[in-house]
Amino acid sequence: MPSRLARPQAVFGLTCLAIPLFAQTPARPAGGTDAVELSPFEVSASAVRGYVASETMTGSRVKTPIVDLPYSVNVMTSEFLEDFGIFDLLDNVTHISGFTGLDIGGNFNLRGFSSSNQLRDGFFRLGRYGSSNIDRLEIIKGSSAAIYGRTSPGGMINMISKAPKDTASQKLSYNFGDFGTQRLTFEGTGPFFPGALGKTRYVFTGSHYQREFGQEFARNRNHEYYLALDHVFPDGSKLFFSAEYFLQIRHSPPSAVPLVTDQKGTASVNDDVAIGYAVNLGKINASGPNSELNRGNTGLTVGYDKKLSSVFSTRLAANTFQARRWDYNYVNQWVAFTINPAVATAPIRTARAAVPNRGRIFEDGGGFQGDLLAHYWTHGRQIEHRTLVTIDINDYYQWNPTLSYAPATNPDVVTWSTARFVNLDANWNPVGPIAYFPKRSKDSPGEVRTRDGRKHTTTRGGNFRQQSAFFGGDLLVFAGFRYDSVTHQHRDKLTAATAFTPFIPGYVVGQVVRREIDQFKPNVGVNYKLRPAFRIFANYSESYFLDQGDTALDIANTAYRPEIANGYDYGFKGTLLNDRLSYTVSGYYINRENVRVTDLEETPPGSGTFIDVTRNAGNQLVRGYEIDFNWQATDALSVLGSYGNVHSIYTDFGSSFPAAVGRPVQFIAPYNGSLSVKFSPVRGAVKGFSANVGVTFVGATPTDAPNAGDTYVTTPGTGVRVVSRSTYQWALKAPAYQLWSAGLRYQLPGKSATSHTFAINVNNVFNRHYFKAGSSAATRLRGEDRAVFFTYTLNHRGTKF
Repeated sequence: MPSRLARPQAVFGLTCLAIPLFAQTPARPAGGTDAVELSPFEVSASAVRGYVASETMTGSRVKTPIVDLPYSVNVMTSEFLEDFGIFDLLDNVTHISGFTGLDIGGNFNLRGFSSSNQLRDGFFRLGRYGSSNIDRLEIIKGSSAAIYGRTSPGGMINMISKAPKDTASQKLSYNFGDFGTQRLTFEGTGPFFPGALGKTRYVFTGSHYQREFGQEFARNRNHEYYLALDHVFPDGSKLFFSAEYFLQIRHSPPSAVPLVTDQKGTASVNDDVAIGYAVNLGKINASGPNSELNRGNTGLTVGYDKKLSSVFSTRLAANTFQARRWDYNYVNQWVAFTINPAVATAPIRTARAAVPNRGRIFEDGGGFQGDLLAHYWTHGRQIEHRTLVTIDINDYYQWNPTLSYAPATNPDVVTWSTARFVNLDANWNPVGPIAYFPKRSKDSPGEVRTRDGRKHTTTRGGNFRQQSAFFGGDLLVFAGFRYDSVTHQHRDKLTAATAFTPFIPGYVVGQVVRREIDQFKPNVGVNYKLRPAFRIFANYSESYFLDQGDTALDIANTAYRPEIANGYDYGFKGTLLNDRLSYTVSGYYINRENVRVTDLEETPPGSGTFIDVTRNAGNQLVRGYEIDFNWQATDALSVLGSYGNVHSIYTDFGSSFPAAVGRPVQFIAPYNGSLSVKFSPVRGAVKGFSANVGVTFVGATPTDAPNAGDTYVTTPGTGVRVVSRSTYQWALKAPAYQLWSAGLRYQLPGKSATSHTFAINVNNVFNRHYFKAGSSAATRLRGEDRAVFFTYTLNHRGTKF
């Protein structure tokens, strides 16, 4: 493996109040108990009730009650994941309003926009996570997430790691069930070294997880290890350290469902219509046994926070990571095919890629975070203020070589050029045994490099945020800004120099392409308490986004610009029924600009000849509303629900495709949500028993770009573009679906420090057949059938400090 993967990163940091915690479901505190006064960067244990958290840090980079924020923050906790048997975070996590398409590569859809990067404990991350060491998923919605720098206009997801606790405990769980699922997880936490210099606590988690899929050959294996230590000094300051290792081996990953086009029995293409997807083929692996898609990550984080005085507190943090992705023969997905050809004897046929590839992506980097918080009063202690100043530094490096198995003349490739085609019957099932590429990458007589790029992006930024409370805290006013300076230094060793020449005269293949970008993004919001149990809020914020896929050729373009967005959040929050029912109703309106599109340009001017030119000049508009609530109906019965409505369209898709304006954005569900009920008696004969049932629902979701299937003609002289014919592929959707899940859990009674718990979970209770739009064509997968899982947990609880 190339030594570039191990390239060290110098990482330091200032963080006085970062490392977020998102809320709207129960979030575990970073410190476990309140044995010492918590810093402004640590959420208290009492902030958790049922599945709901009342405090967050992700929302504002400082501990803040969620009800006080002028925008929406949601949380999904580890308890929720455990109760519903969600072992893998890409398993239909659609419970949060406006949130779909989460995958292990870091992709997700939120509030009408797709994103390819996330946060882990407040630091930049490209996916690669397991569920065993995550305490909760926190989601800050809208452009307000720009307090962390670049972000999707829809918001940002932050994975919060488990933290050490004061009370010693050990837990060993074994899960097994359908699809060959087996998962063994250990978690231990508690005091590590109490002494005169303070107390040290630890948490360690280790997990091995494997499962198969509905497709032959396809299976996953996860290895997850995590260790965290914190030391609380006598003055209340804290030093924190964590180390993480994650490796996912995906053997023959599941294949996406292919497009089907009806030729209507004619030789003309003018009447062809895209009719849907061959969901049947979603049960069959296209790549075969010699295929893989693996991801790994190692990371280290160090943090220190301290209350400097009665006014000032600070937090410093540093992170470094090394990540990798490697695949072989993964691109051999099912290819789109046609039915009802003009000649009836022609078979229905699909295919796989002509030449298998071996792709590799090596990444490393790290970041610094420094936050300084001032908490003070003015006007005779009538007005309370919190002023936050933040420094962020992030460094990211990627090397992404891709190689073909061999030249097209290689005997293996020549044989495969025929074997890769598969004939289908009228129901789109293979008519005979399927041939697979027989060789592994190590058998190649000579690979051919097809991609070789280096990306180096450094971001230096800062954030200022002022929060002031007037009228005894009834009126909260937030205002601030974010400034970032981004340096790109990219290289491309394969693209011809002529592709760069229009932008960089005298360009030589492989030279460094450099670009500097500065961004200033303001935000302002208000939260007003009309009544003790009812608040209204409004917020305006701006953000920017850098696509991780941007290449040297992209940034060399003189028209290159980062995507930017501005958005409004508004709504109300409150409680009813003696504070047992809490709710948030919010609306939003977001404009996204500088989307990469294709424009038509007259070249040379006045010639009447038009060519396609790629520019960052498109626009996208999203508006919608969300409802989130939690009802503690009784001490034993709780109800959690969400609903999100999303209207996401392109308002400018480039002058080359004018008909795309007003069409919906691909992979964005128009609505989604969930309803969950948990019954957990706290006394009586059935104490120790709990039952939960839930349903998630996702609306019919567009699966293709808004210009897919359209053929245009250009009017000579004027450049006016008109659709001459269309297969209406852009109108295709993954049908709406509902999935029910249920769980039962029972802890054997006893007074011993050791307890035994047995559980059963059923996912997709009614065995609903469906397929997911995902967040890309590669994740357009057939949904999973009903699955039953059993769990045994051995838990030991020890002493406290």
